[in-house]
Amino acid sequence: MAVAAARRRLWRAMRTAAAATASGEELYASLLSRLVAEPECRVKATMEEATFSVPHRDGAFWEPLAAALLRASYPAKAHLVLEWKLEKLLKEGVNSYNCEPYSTIIRFCGETRNAALAMRVFECAEAQGIQLNTGIFNALINTFLSVGDLLAAVTLYETMEGIEDSKPDRATYDAFISAFSRLRSGDAMMNWYLAAKNAGFIPGTQAFESLIVGFILLNKLDDAELVFGEMVSFEMKPTCTILEAKLEVLYRTEEVNRVRSFIKLVSDGNWELNKALVDRLTRLCLDGGEIDVMEQLLALIQKEAHFSSVTQLHCGIIRFYASADLLSDMKHAIDRMLDDGMMFLCPEDVEAVICSYFRHRAFDRLEIFLNRIRSLYMLTRSSYDILVAGFRRFDLHQTLEATIKDMREAGFA
Repeated sequence: MAVAAARRRLWRAMRTAAAATASGEELYASLLSRLVAEPECRVKATMEEATFSVPHRDGAFWEPLAAALLRASYPAKAHLVLEWKLEKLLKEGVNSYNCEPYSTIIRFCGETRNAALAMRVFECAEAQGIQLNTGIFNALINTFLSVGDLLAAVTLYETMEGIEDSKPDRATYDAFISAFSRLRSGDAMMNWYLAAKNAGFIPGTQAFESLIVGFILLNKLDDAELVFGEMVSFEMKPTCTILEAKLEVLYRTEEVNRVRSFIKLVSDGNWELNKALVDRLTRLCLDGGEIDVMEQLLALIQKEAHFSSVTQLHCGIIRFYASADLLSDMKHAIDRMLDDGMMFLCPEDVEAVICSYFRHRAFDRLEIFLNRIRSLYMLTRSSYDILVAGFRRFDLHQTLEATIKDMREAGFA
């Protein structure tokens, strides 16, 4: 009885929580619709009215609203929401050790490239006696970098170096590296990278991405290789963008066995490949026609995530063995593909297998092959023509008659 009563109370609580969540989402959507529909002069008043609704008493409801207004291309109204929040902070007062609310507003200013409002927020925090920290300086630096005011950003960085509780951190250096990457300034990128290392910081993954991609766009391939090597030495997992850049470096430098080297690198690091990379590597492997490289890539990628590429590799491997008349290897490759639930993609590959069996007069193997694919693959007219010609040439009359019958049933005269 006690357990049953507890279970009923639990279900009631869950239903109440779910209803409250749904109610909060509806109020949020309604408020966002109001902000979009109303004139700009009403934005702050609407935000003030919203503070009295129960689901919004946590005080953080303005952040998703500002973000949604930005996504919906209403930057002016988003700025008004930020101004409203600043005015509310100044009116209510906050803990002198908590500058996070101010930092959050400044971060939004960086997204909207509103350096003037960001500076105003920073100055208000100072005037309020808020204890500034590295986070608020970084937010303001990012805002200045977003509008291209490098002098203001560097001045802030120099100011941080002289404040004990606001020293530059990894995020500070990452911001400058990314900014100069966007500006295509190779020397500045490298200088900030070296400055970060000298200060004892290892750049983040996104900063490494900015460095490597930036150097490649500037055709500074040696610098790109240097930075990539250091990133790997730090045991950092590269993004797919970094891996695409690395493959580009291998191509531009015309490194021998570049595809093989790249696949080994990815395999040793246990890194993930996205669809674009897998598709590109598949094309390169098939164009190169190197069986060991195709096998390495096939072992590396996951069938479920890259079904089309895996099927293409299977067919490419089968085509290679068929052209080389390696019947045992060809049969193994065919069985492996079919066992994996895949089928031939084009008649040319099927015909390559047929011709290989005919060249070796391996008629029993050919019959087994045709029987295996019969229920899953429909032979084309050209494939039937090759079979008819082959059986006729080797005087296999009974098999020939059966093939002609199958051909007619398939609709081919």
